[in-house]
Amino acid sequence: MNPWIESLFKRIQYRGDKNVQFEDLSELMLQFAKHVPFENISIIQGEDLAIHADQLKRKIIDQKRGGVCYELNPIFYNLLKELGFDVQMISATISGNEKQDLIGTHIAISLIHNQEKYIIDVGFGSNLALKPIPFTGEWVKSVTGEYRVRKEKTKWGDYILEKARNGEVEISYFFDLKPIDESYLNHVKDLITNHPNSPFNKSLLLAKITEKGHQTLTENSYTVTQNGEKNKQSIDSTQFKQLSKDQFGIVLE
Repeated sequence: MNPWIESLFKRIQYRGDKNVQFEDLSELMLQFAKHVPFENISIIQGEDLAIHADQLKRKIIDQKRGGVCYELNPIFYNLLKELGFDVQMISATISGNEKQDLIGTHIAISLIHNQEKYIIDVGFGSNLALKPIPFTGEWVKSVTGEYRVRKEKTKWGDYILEKARNGEVEISYFFDLKPIDESYLNHVKDLITNHPNSPFNKSLLLAKITEKGHQTLTENSYTVTQNGEKNKQSIDSTQFKQLSKDQFGIVLE
């Protein structure tokens, strides 16, 4: 096994079969989401580093950081590809972003297994299915809600990812299956970093999955959701740094 994969497995505390099969992907995705947070610290602190495989390994494995969609899903894509899965990186348009000139700025993964297509996503904040989502229209359930892929042609793609929570269904994003590469990732990085309508270049945000839900940290609040129950508390800058260290494993200067 490639040493970087062994290091990543150690980082995410994955103790399943190292000869990862399709049936193991749910556990692999859960462990990744529990230990690698969604966070925009690099954007806010002006760390303008090009996105490529080695840089992602340094940041996420060596520095024990997290990232946003164009970092988390690409390193997971590289992992799946080296493990022998039939995968492609794809782009998506988050619902609402089509009105903000941010079309195609979400990154996800498409996977084919036994001639069936699936979406893999470990980089959508706390909105994670934590298992492959089939293109059959079947709902997939996790601690954050239920998800399905629906085929519908729109201006932003041929498919829609939907999320159901508390009986309400909403569109998460629109997508198609056109493969993208690292140059496209850097295009997305530049947009998300610099665009005035970007939701991630205004203030710090950290989010992570837990066994029973998820937690979200902003500069003025800390929210823990367990079994669908949300507990939100106001915090100051000192508490923010302490929670970043204690709950997300990231030390901020």
